[in-house]
Amino acid sequence: MNHQKIPIRPGSGECPVCHGTGWEIYKATVFEYGDPEELDFARPCTNCTGARRLKDQTGVPDDYYSADLTKFNFRAYSTDISKIQQVCQSMMTDFDEWNRLGKGLYIWSKTPGSGKTYLACCLAKSLMMAHDLQMRFVTAPDYISLVGDSYKRERGEEDKSQIYRTCKLLVLDDIGSQIDKEWQRQELFRLTNYRIEHGGITIYTSNLATSSLNVDDRTKDRIIKSSIIIQMPEESIRRKRAAEEQDKFLSSILREGA
Repeated sequence: MNHQKIPIRPGSGECPVCHGTGWEIYKATVFEYGDPEELDFARPCTNCTGARRLKDQTGVPDDYYSADLTKFNFRAYSTDISKIQQVCQSMMTDFDEWNRLGKGLYIWSKTPGSGKTYLACCLAKSLMMAHDLQMRFVTAPDYISLVGDSYKRERGEEDKSQIYRTCKLLVLDDIGSQIDKEWQRQELFRLTNYRIEHGGITIYTSNLATSSLNVDDRTKDRIIKSSIIIQMPEESIRRKRAAEEQDKFLSSILREGA
């Protein structure tokens, strides 16, 4: 990806590093299985960190704000997930082909804390910056809530759910956790169908296999057709990391008390 320098007007106050975007570009080698490849990634601007959150409208959770694919530890699991890493790397390097075929991802596992959402955010943020995409993140329940609010809006008011239908790249998190009502099934069908028909790429995460999703059969068919399905290991990396942090803290206070 080429990043053209934008001229800075004297006295404009615009950051010379991120040019007002809140992000700076850096290079990193990310492919560990095969020939290393250097790619462009983004991180919050180190020159104007005070204003950076105001620039971010993606909806990515605060805990994952700095996520990118270089930060996801594919070796943290007890099983080999190198094929998952290769799929994610392909989506980065071969995005034009993925885009041409309208392919996204469906990342699932039954175990909470297995890294589904974090992986989706790492990949989506990297794709957004590497390919200059409009990206949004929303949970399925929050999307349904926004759609419900849109029914009540006054004439002329903005439909805040529309951006999730029209953005180029969407992370639809935790699909299957929404309350199962007919109008909600219809709205999820409307979302997936619109995105497929208009060239949107979607990364889904779920605690359910596609066969068990509580969505309209038409929606399920479209998700399966438009997604490469990835099953994460059934282990909680969140719990493992919390235990490591507890052990580290305990060790430090025991040393201090010795």
